[in-house]
Amino acid sequence: MIVQNATKGAGSIIQRYGRLAINTLRLTKFALRENLASFKQFRGLRRPPQAPGNRQKRPRQSTAALLTVRPLLFVTSWSLFSSKSNKKEDPAVNKMAEEAVKSLSETIQHADQLFDENNFQEAYDLLQKYPEQETYDIKWRLARVTYSLSKPTPSPRKEELVREAFRYSEEALKLNDSDFASHKWYSILLDAKSGLDGIKERVTQLETVKKHMLRAVELNPNDATSWYILGQFYYGLADLPWYQRKIVSTIFATPPTGTYEEALECFEKAESTKPNFYSMNHLMMAKTYQALKQTDKAKEFMTLAANVAVLNEDDKQCKEEATKLLKKL
Repeated sequence: MIVQNATKGAGSIIQRYGRLAINTLRLTKFALRENLASFKQFRGLRRPPQAPGNRQKRPRQSTAALLTVRPLLFVTSWSLFSSKSNKKEDPAVNKMAEEAVKSLSETIQHADQLFDENNFQEAYDLLQKYPEQETYDIKWRLARVTYSLSKPTPSPRKEELVREAFRYSEEALKLNDSDFASHKWYSILLDAKSGLDGIKERVTQLETVKKHMLRAVELNPNDATSWYILGQFYYGLADLPWYQRKIVSTIFATPPTGTYEEALECFEKAESTKPNFYSMNHLMMAKTYQALKQTDKAKEFMTLAANVAVLNEDDKQCKEEATKLLKKL
């Protein structure tokens, strides 16, 4: 049965291409006649009509006439076999794809450089200009830089930027939930956005925030910022005032917990992963040591935090808070 079907298939293909060949020969024959007639007329070779009984052999067709036809044969045969090969690989499409990858890579590299240099507005504008906005690497970077823009901005613009940043983080997480950056920025911005919606909403989202923080650390244990935000989460729970603890206990049957020891472990992990990566990590280490009654260590990191070079809003806040706390030690 398989051989029979294959034979039938081969036969249909031969018939189809046989018809094409016959049509090609007909076109060639017609072109040959037309070219020969024109050639004879041009050279004055047309003979007067002869009586039927006196017919002679036709003279052989000239080489010039045959050469006139050959391009048609070449084009016809080329069209039969070249169309399939053109579909295999289109250089123009390949070039466009290469340029798109290059454009994304260059945009990301430039945006990261601007962000590291604290040029947040320029980084934001650059990312917004990228034509393919539904791109994961663009989305999470927009979340990051928009949140950074919100920090020194007074209300209500501050709230607008935080909510905009949260939308970007949501979209990034939908595009790629297997990368640490999407979980990290979603957890940060869910907490920030929930804080705008009131203490009850913020407490309600605690478990979700923690889940995404832990996922970020799991996916990339070498990211210092992920360890910092997890440490800040544990510190926040350990340092909750009594009235917030009461709200937590009414919302959760088993309230999320955090201790100063857990917080310190995360801050130290962040610092060992990338020393001096973030001024606020020094401040939080100082505050945690202070809560654990380790005054000498608290003073050491408080001094580092108070002497930070101010390059952005976080550095400014860190320096001001550390200077005030240092005076009380």
